[in-house]
Amino acid sequence: MPVRIYTTNTGTDLSDAEAALLADLVARHGRAVLLAPSFAELDVCRHDAAVAGASLGVDYKTPASWLRSLWELMGDGRSFVDNMQRQMLFSDMIARRDDADLQPLSRSQGTVRMLARMARDVLSGVAGTTAERCRANNCRPDPKSDAEARVFELLSAYASGLDRRGMVESCEAADLMADALADSLPACARAVCVRGVTSFTHGLLELLSAVANNGGEVVVLLAREQAAMREDLAAAFDARGVLFEAAPLGEGAAAPQTAFKSAAQPAFIEVAGPHARAHAYVDAIDELVKTCEDVAVDGGATASADAVRVLVVSARAPQLFGELAARLAARHIAAETIEFTAFSQSIAGRQFTALANLIERMKAADEGTASKTEWWPAPELTDWIYSPLSGADAVNARTFDKNMRLSRSKTTAGVKSLLQSVQGQVRGARKAASDENWFKNVPCVVSDVFQALWRDKPVTALKAMLAVAEALPDRLLGSLDGQARRQAEVALLRHVIDILMNGARALDVSQAATVPVLDGIRTKVDKRSTAYDYETHEVDRAPRAQARFASLADAAALRPGSYDAVLFADVDLDSYPLSHEEGPLATLTAELGRSGVTLEPAALLRVRFGHAMQAARGPVALARVTHDRQARECYPAAVWTELRAHAEAAEAAREADADKAADDAKTTGDAKAADADKAKCVGEGDIVRNFDPAAGEGLKRERVTCEAPQHLSAEAVPYLVLRRRDGEGEDAPLVPRLTSASQIEAYSTCPLCWFVSYRVKPQSIDADFGNMEKGNFVHDVLEHLHARLPQEGMERVTPENLPRAQELLREVFAETLAEHAGKRGTEGPLVPLSPVEERQVAEILPQLEGVLAYESEALAPFAPRYLEFAFNELKVEYAGWPLGGRIDRVDVDAENRAVVIDYKHRSGVEEFKLADPTVRDEESGEAPIDDPRWLPPHTQTLIYAQAMRRALGLDTRAALYFSTKGGKPALRGAASAELLEEERGDGRIPGLKKGFPGEGGNMDFDALLDRVEAGIAERLRELEAGNVAAGDPASAQAAHARCSYNHEGTFVRRDV
Repeated sequence: MPVRIYTTNTGTDLSDAEAALLADLVARHGRAVLLAPSFAELDVCRHDAAVAGASLGVDYKTPASWLRSLWELMGDGRSFVDNMQRQMLFSDMIARRDDADLQPLSRSQGTVRMLARMARDVLSGVAGTTAERCRANNCRPDPKSDAEARVFELLSAYASGLDRRGMVESCEAADLMADALADSLPACARAVCVRGVTSFTHGLLELLSAVANNGGEVVVLLAREQAAMREDLAAAFDARGVLFEAAPLGEGAAAPQTAFKSAAQPAFIEVAGPHARAHAYVDAIDELVKTCEDVAVDGGATASADAVRVLVVSARAPQLFGELAARLAARHIAAETIEFTAFSQSIAGRQFTALANLIERMKAADEGTASKTEWWPAPELTDWIYSPLSGADAVNARTFDKNMRLSRSKTTAGVKSLLQSVQGQVRGARKAASDENWFKNVPCVVSDVFQALWRDKPVTALKAMLAVAEALPDRLLGSLDGQARRQAEVALLRHVIDILMNGARALDVSQAATVPVLDGIRTKVDKRSTAYDYETHEVDRAPRAQARFASLADAAALRPGSYDAVLFADVDLDSYPLSHEEGPLATLTAELGRSGVTLEPAALLRVRFGHAMQAARGPVALARVTHDRQARECYPAAVWTELRAHAEAAEAAREADADKAADDAKTTGDAKAADADKAKCVGEGDIVRNFDPAAGEGLKRERVTCEAPQHLSAEAVPYLVLRRRDGEGEDAPLVPRLTSASQIEAYSTCPLCWFVSYRVKPQSIDADFGNMEKGNFVHDVLEHLHARLPQEGMERVTPENLPRAQELLREVFAETLAEHAGKRGTEGPLVPLSPVEERQVAEILPQLEGVLAYESEALAPFAPRYLEFAFNELKVEYAGWPLGGRIDRVDVDAENRAVVIDYKHRSGVEEFKLADPTVRDEESGEAPIDDPRWLPPHTQTLIYAQAMRRALGLDTRAALYFSTKGGKPALRGAASAELLEEERGDGRIPGLKKGFPGEGGNMDFDALLDRVEAGIAERLRELEAGNVAAGDPASAQAAHARCSYNHEGTFVRRDV
């Protein structure tokens, strides 16, 4: 019999003509099958057919369930492969092959998913049916490339694996059933009615053609919006030798061709940007509710006990629910949605995957195939301890995180021990807790899960997580939806464990190969939010409205008039693209001649929007955001443009039919009606409504007085700058703080930077591998070396003992590096973790050998006397305040003269040179000393020099900075004139040409130290007064020093 293709004008519900058609099929054939794309649409058809008295004798099926029922009746007993089993088999197959056996395909989950989709749709076209494979006479198509040849090989191997397991793909089952129906047509397949299906697969077309060619009757009902696929369907049936005829069905055939039928023209809302999106959408829902309430009142209806029902349609309904639920609750509107949570999106799935990946990197580092930087400091472990499924808490996570990040020397064994320690501490605390403690019976599995994954026992790890999930209090996973979230975690974990234990065993695949495909496991979660009364701060048990968030596909399957109003949110091109499926599967399907007939995206969108709009008994609104966060334009979906054009055309028709002789009032009324069809625009200017879920309701506003920027309060100054409280409480006495040379120099450069660096202290807790750590290492090497020299009979490095000194240097270098590996992160150790960092450490040794060579010819009369000299306990007073600190090195000669040296591990120290400020410029006649606030840009060693005069009675003659990095070490700074180099190799300070007093100047070195101290005393008086404002960038001080912080608006640390 020919296939009849009817065009209908109905929506989701079954029309009288369609019901009559079903009754006629049953009357003539005894039974009929009604195929619809989803079970939700089948439920609507079943109800409507029953109301029309046409339900008896009709089987309601989706295309997939119809194929399964045919297979159960006429198949060979093999079971169908589901998507998870399909991916497990391919994942195992790829895991067992070498890379050479996969080329040019990659070993990835993308390859697994691609092969799984191909097997689902075209396996029998590549590998033939089971009977053909058994006879070895299947004609495999000729591959057109190496990649295609490899795909055909893998698909054939997969098909053989299915045969061994007694399983079958749906595409092969469809081919077999089509052959069976061509031979014998059972009573249950003699009349088939296809309704609302927008995608006819190759298998479905074969089955329908077999029914029609063997005397059965096939009827295809297409909505008017599906007319575009009528010709494609006709061509597909014609290619299979099936006769067909096309005609309209029922009285609705002459109805206007529009997919958008609703009680009224929709309203259009355009939101200027994403900040206003949430409150604009909630306002739109609230307006729809008010409209429905007003209609009920105007119609004379009494107050109904049923709340207004609003459908919110979104491409990302669960996410939109999460964004709007709290705002709707403030408007006394309850909300609900259904979310299908994937294992990869669950807490358990995220932690399981993160830990497995971390362990893989840790093992690679242990084996030497990767560096330790690939996993340290293991933030995944901190996240794991933070997660509720670890059974620990935030305090344990923070302590663990600090411990990990402070040390670059952590090993995998150390990490395991630390995790075991955390688990033991938590379990001990739980055991001692009272019975009223919520967490008394919650196990801690911080270490157990990690150890199980390390031993490749994923089931053991998942079972440990499940034990925690089952024992957790609901509220720990959320105050509103904690119970639903906990139940979802438990359901997902049980499902995953079952697949790994039973599913993998049944398929004879490894658990290791199954783990990567677990992401596809999903569970259904019903989410609900209640209305909230902000006046009584209680849950509103009788909300004025109920909003349901649904996808467009789900909304299109609803019965017309199911809801009072409908809002379509985010009707933009990003949410509803008009893209055709492209890629390897589409190409292969076309090559094999197994293409189906699918409604093109624009028509499918019209169908679904049209059906979803019919779900409203009352008003309909569409909303979209016009610009993104970067103010770039967001384009509307095609259906938005079409609906706007339809609304404008309808308004134009109304205006054309208007009475030309209408009075002014009537004209005004028409103008208002026209305005109603225009899009409502919502800006982003209302900050309170944009960010407050309650839109400002109950919000209390107070004006408070704030301190001016870069200003300390009078109450804070006494104990925050130069003094501190000696004890606890506000009554503790104030005592002077011990200042340091580095702090004083920092304050002299920029008071604000001093405050941030030494009072706010925005420091990272991560052990680093940077200039600071390298400088610490160099300091330690030079300290240990110069301490070792006297033991070897060398007072200092000279040209004669330089070779032996450099041998000692290499020994000390290795010892110090090993010493740093055992230091805590707070000490700033240098610990290389990668080959790159190891090369950087190795580069330091030749630099220090150059330092020794330079030192052997410098300051010949002097020898190192004090190394890393701390003078905190010597009660040194400087500029009127107690001074402390640690000096890198002090060299002393036989006459008690001293040179203060500060190591700088940088490539040059020219910026530290200091000239006599009393020397006047020849042209201007000016001198730096004319500025009463003059201070050198670098004062640290000058402060040390004055301190050594007072603490040890030394005759300090120079305050120098020693460059230890690069190929040109140098000593620069301020020195008494007698230490200046007069000729190369004279044993003084090589390269230093200007000293104190300078040529034409009158400030000797002692006067310099006193002048600097007087200037610093003035700065400290300013500090004592609480001045922490940023330094003037135009000042001479700032011109010579780089400020460590960019404090123009924000505190972003510069890379210095």
